[in-house]
Amino acid sequence: MPQKAVSTSIYITGLALMVVGLPLSRFVMSVSQFIILGAWLMYGIENISAKELKPGILWPVKIFEDRFRSFFKQKEALVFTSIIAVHILGLLWTEDMAYGFRDIRIKLPMLLLPLIISTMPALNKKQFNGILMVYLFALFAASAESIYVFYTKDITDIRQISTHISHVRLALNIVLGIYIGIYLSTSQKPGFRLWQRLSIGVVTLWFLLFLVMMKSPTGIIIFTITALVLFIRYSLQQKKKLIRMGIPVVMAAGVIAGCIYIVNIVNQYYTPVEDSSTETNITPYGGIYIHDTLQFPGFENGGYIGRYICPDELESAWSKRSSLDFNGTDEKGQELKVTLIRYLNSRGLRKDRAGIEALKESDIKAIEGGVANQYYISKMSIKGRLYQLFFGLDLYRRTGNPNGNSMLQRREYWNAGWQLFKQHMFIGTGTGDLRISFKEYYEATNSRLLPEYRHRAHNQYLSVAIALGIPGLLIFIIGLLYPPRALKANANWYFSVILIIALLSMLTEDTLETQAGATFTCFFYCLFLWGNRKPRNVDNKNAIP
Repeated sequence: MPQKAVSTSIYITGLALMVVGLPLSRFVMSVSQFIILGAWLMYGIENISAKELKPGILWPVKIFEDRFRSFFKQKEALVFTSIIAVHILGLLWTEDMAYGFRDIRIKLPMLLLPLIISTMPALNKKQFNGILMVYLFALFAASAESIYVFYTKDITDIRQISTHISHVRLALNIVLGIYIGIYLSTSQKPGFRLWQRLSIGVVTLWFLLFLVMMKSPTGIIIFTITALVLFIRYSLQQKKKLIRMGIPVVMAAGVIAGCIYIVNIVNQYYTPVEDSSTETNITPYGGIYIHDTLQFPGFENGGYIGRYICPDELESAWSKRSSLDFNGTDEKGQELKVTLIRYLNSRGLRKDRAGIEALKESDIKAIEGGVANQYYISKMSIKGRLYQLFFGLDLYRRTGNPNGNSMLQRREYWNAGWQLFKQHMFIGTGTGDLRISFKEYYEATNSRLLPEYRHRAHNQYLSVAIALGIPGLLIFIIGLLYPPRALKANANWYFSVILIIALLSMLTEDTLETQAGATFTCFFYCLFLWGNRKPRNVDNKNAIP
């Protein structure tokens, strides 16, 4: 292999390892960045001749000088790196330096990746598509592993199926994988044969079904909104009026169908189910039913939770099916008897010995794990997630308690974040003091959130605004939106998708506050913006053939 091909081969290997690590391994994700950094330095070595080394100047200094000179010619990449630059600046008025440096470390890909990818030789079509195919394979492996965990392990929370990165981060990867698969399987530009496009199409359908099975509201909503944006853009580009008008009609039909589906689920949840059994206060085994809607309030799955309860039979029958104390707690720390009664209610069973005897072993395991509704663990339905939302809203209306419901908890986070932002609008709290500020706010306001649920904003824009003030937020937004506008990349399918995913995810998540989130967003942003684009004003001696 010629010497000048070494760095580019290592670079491509590093990119391939990166897309493998994103859904499968944080370790590989980290190592791959060191590999592409090494390739970047090696590329500098290969492009410096002996004549260029001035007497008295060490060659490592010359290499770094040339590499950074190339980077400073990429003004769009420089603007993007202003995001981490302003976070570094925010350390100047930070008290918690340890947390501040941790935050900078997590966001370090926002410096390294644009620095490297914007100044390395452009990938050709074959190599670019090869990286994407490796990514789809890695996503397929991650989803297959998750399905294996789902069907072979005792899963009480759907988020447990994601074993390498968080459930939300995996959902974002899957959404991106779906849109990559759509393009590769339908467009002639990648140059794949028919059988290859069909294979990619099958994998894309697999990802779509897996996204439904994950029941990630964030993933499903982002996928849907991204589809709507792309459809609208596509329809506006069409010259034929029939197509231009037909696409919005199809979109409207899809939205209406989705609304009808949700309304149907709402009706199923809130419409009382008639009890066809004899109206009696005596159980089949001679026990006495009580109707206690004060201790067990609420309405769920078409039934009143507090009706037809026989506590003596429940305790006796439960002790024969489980080692957990009926009067104790389940594995989530909730009152076990409440979990049991709610679960029986969700099955349409009365809360007595006969009801417990009708439960399967899988039901017992679910109850022990803290699952209070049979639909919470249904395999291919979003009904369970909606039922969790309905129950949480009802509980919040009765008690004002937001704990255990992700949407209601986010409402508390956003409210806390907004109040903190109003207190620090101009320069913010500093990069490292975000966590302390939220903790102090929750304590000062006697927040009803339990300590384990007292998190940060769950909104990246709000987090940046709190930490760095309005100037920092403006720099953040400009850093994200200026580069694609300057490079006219908004029409690029891949970049449009990752930008929409990133911008939407930041509304409900602190996307850049974890290694997996920051690396995912920054890597694909840089790959799709600069990865197959020749660096500006750089002598591309080593261009990949």
